[in-house]
Amino acid sequence: MKILVEGIPSAGREIDVGLGDPWAVEAAAVALDGPPSALRGQIGVRRATTKGVVLVDVSVTASARATCDRCGEPCLRTTTADSHLLYAPEEKGTEAYDGGEVELEAEDLDLGWYTDGEIILDDVLREALTLALPSRTTCADTQECDKRTDALLDAARGSSDPFAALRGWKPRTGEG
Repeated sequence: MKILVEGIPSAGREIDVGLGDPWAVEAAAVALDGPPSALRGQIGVRRATTKGVVLVDVSVTASARATCDRCGEPCLRTTTADSHLLYAPEEKGTEAYDGGEVELEAEDLDLGWYTDGEIILDDVLREALTLALPSRTTCADTQECDKRTDALLDAARGSSDPFAALRGWKPRTGEG
């Protein structure tokens, strides 16, 4: 979904995001590595300056089926993106945009660029969800996940007795 910067009203614009929006579902599917089972939220866009800088607020929650990185069981990967991003034009006419009147504070360092006067919301949503994902996917019920993981580790070890492999050992006699 593309938003024309020149078409953004002075009060801004709110775009609802949900499973009924094919562009949002596709963006979430890429970020979550699978089709979302839940997707809801809003993306707000408003002009920050007269030079074409746009403030984009993303507040979205998405879920998809995944596999737990610890126990290997199916689980639900859920993430919530709550981002405040600035977008500036890559060029102004035929000249590269130099920032002009944009003075960035520490909280404004999430700056993106748009071209041809359009902000592509698919890219904004995909990036916001991807950056909000945890580094590892784990089960929501950590106690049960811990039990399954411990059982897998015990089975891989064969026994918790460190001397079990030596119990049947006998020294060789005779030739050696």
